[in-house]
Amino acid sequence: MRAFIYTRNASPSSEERDWQYEQCKTAAEEHHYEVIGTAHDNGHERSGLATLIEQLRTRDIDIVFTTDHATLGPTISALAAMVDEIHRNGAQLLTCAEPPLPASVTKMLVKFAQGHLDTPH
Repeated sequence: MRAFIYTRNASPSSEERDWQYEQCKTAAEEHHYEVIGTAHDNGHERSGLATLIEQLRTRDIDIVFTTDHATLGPTISALAAMVDEIHRNGAQLLTCAEPPLPASVTKMLVKFAQGHLDTPH
């Protein structure tokens, strides 16, 4: 399976970037995934996230690795939008430093991003 590693940190620290990358690379290797691309962002810069989205839309990615869920966005809306983007393009999200989201939570995030959440009566 083809994997893409996306890392991000708040400050331009090469140590943090390297640690995140190594965590994700190790996880990919343990699962025998082929890492076909990587992207990294510092602070509010999001050119790496744009690269990830472009690559997802080619449907060349099976797995997206990040260290944690917050890497994909600072808000629940941003996280939901990225989880939806990943799933719409046939990929899965795996985190290296956190347990995976339960399938029910992933489904809720996708519905939230698509504006289909039921409201309480």
